[in-house]
Amino acid sequence: MQQNRLKNKFGVLGEQLYAHSWGLDRSDITKKHMTLEKSYGNSQVLTKDYYIKEEIEVVIKEIAEQVASRLRKHDCQSGCVSLMVGYSINQTEKGFNRQMKIPFTNNTKEIAKHCLYIFNKYYLGAPVRHLGVSCSKLKVDLAVQLDLFKEPESQLNELVIDDIVDRVRRKYGFSSIVHASSLIEGATAIKRSSLVGGHASGHIKAIAGIDKNE
Repeated sequence: MQQNRLKNKFGVLGEQLYAHSWGLDRSDITKKHMTLEKSYGNSQVLTKDYYIKEEIEVVIKEIAEQVASRLRKHDCQSGCVSLMVGYSINQTEKGFNRQMKIPFTNNTKEIAKHCLYIFNKYYLGAPVRHLGVSCSKLKVDLAVQLDLFKEPESQLNELVIDDIVDRVRRKYGFSSIVHASSLIEGATAIKRSSLVGGHASGHIKAIAGIDKNE
């Protein structure tokens, strides 16, 4: 049965896709509607000035990942992403804060991609000390919106990976599974997770190959 095949391959997302293909919405209308927050965001004051562009990009991706996870936790998608970059106190310029409209999503790779686009468009090379990512223009996550210019299976696999990573981290802590880029010089996610009650003593497993083409 097609429904079982989709469920076996994509889990609960497969069942959702099958229902939507037949025009079915299994949302429980008896549940009280909760107003969405205006935005979700995370920011970080770095422990030192960052001069290397690649290291700044790693931290941006880490923060974007945290924000995307919050979106999924609250069952919503974002149609606008903002990036705040604060320069070192020794600079005459303070930095910049820019935003852009995006196709509605809560996918980690997509949100990180848009943040890096903003960064590369406006960053002029000054040392960075403060970074922040926020997502606004929220809507309830009721359906999977696929990009016509990408392979459907690849997009669905990304959704499944995000879901698995979220569940593992909820159970074992953030540092139980991390991107390979979080193990390189300049990354801060693992250290920060231990400072806010994360599982610093646990084993850290990198998601092999997941940073390619990000």
